[in-house]
Amino acid sequence: MGLLDGLGDLGLGNLEGVSLFEDKKEEDNKKEEVKKEEVVIKEEDFLYDKTFECPVCGNKFKQRMIRAGKAKLVSQDRDLRPMYEHIDVAKYDVILCSSCGYAVLPRFYGSLPKTYRDLIRKNISTKFTNPNLSGSVITYDQALTRYKMALLNAVVRHGKNSEKAYICMKTAWLLRNMQDDIEKKKIPESEKLKDLTLYRTQEKEYLKNAREGFLKARTEEVPPYAAGPGSEKGLNTATLDYLIGILGFETETAEAESYRILQEVVNSSQATKFQKENASDVIVILKEKIHSEG
Repeated sequence: MGLLDGLGDLGLGNLEGVSLFEDKKEEDNKKEEVKKEEVVIKEEDFLYDKTFECPVCGNKFKQRMIRAGKAKLVSQDRDLRPMYEHIDVAKYDVILCSSCGYAVLPRFYGSLPKTYRDLIRKNISTKFTNPNLSGSVITYDQALTRYKMALLNAVVRHGKNSEKAYICMKTAWLLRNMQDDIEKKKIPESEKLKDLTLYRTQEKEYLKNAREGFLKARTEEVPPYAAGPGSEKGLNTATLDYLIGILGFETETAEAESYRILQEVVNSSQATKFQKENASDVIVILKEKIHSEG
């Protein structure tokens, strides 16, 4: 007989078998489960609207940006692609004026000489239509188009080779993120394979162009490379050399040259521990490959 039997006559029959003494551990587990269920992380939680003034047409517009300190870095690829928890930061790294089509990465944003403004107005603004390239969150297709607009703007206004190379590299990173996203989707394997093949091909082309641009910058520019207007924040010589070597390895382009330049990175006082360790690993792989082919 239960301690509370008989209360059914009072309409409380569903409580007759209730536990008299609660198990604290069990109760804590239940609370933790409820807590986990309640925490739903949304992409919008990382974003806010920042107002920009277009240096080409003067239009004031709002751009979705990542809140400072909100995104947590969890890993970094060999070619320096960063990966963040719960959010793909790369999708939000292009500022685009929906009025005239001016697009730029935040590090290159700033005032423009009249000659550059005129070039953009003549070659882009007069033909630009305003597609839907933004929203409460930016999709991967929107993000890819925005990066292409940033690259086009850099080409039209005769941006530095290091800037164009940097945009190509970041576009490649986005395409790699798109592949990761496709892998997670529950779609037919044939459709998944088609998209993955396309994105991998595009990624490799952007990486090849990034390497070519960095090589040109190495001989035609002075450090810091890929720095914004009036900024000292950019790539030092060791980082530029590291990227040239790593991108050559990843795209199977000029591997002997990549082998040589990565050896210089290992001996550089400017190179970071991360760069030296990865350079050493790649040197071993390239050495074996070059000897087997030779």
